[in-house]
Amino acid sequence: MTAALFTFLRAWSDFLFALTLTSTPEVRPITLGIYDYINANREDWSAVMATAVLASIPAALLLIFAQRYIASGAINGAIK
Repeated sequence: MTAALFTFLRAWSDFLFALTLTSTPEVRPITLGIYDYINANREDWSAVMATAVLASIPAALLLIFAQRYIASGAINGAIK
């Protein structure tokens, strides 16, 4: 469970790899969407920050719900 969680978080926040390999906007991760949004709205930083907070909500919820698996995985790995 912990490895799956970290894999999801890595893919969710990937920027450089996605910037290099994606060719259409339909398959881009949220980080590239925020990057495009910053380019379009350089004057309105409150909207950019609100978009960044909204983009982080799924990852934060996943971490909250999976924190017991992360803690048990860390404890079990340290004991053995």
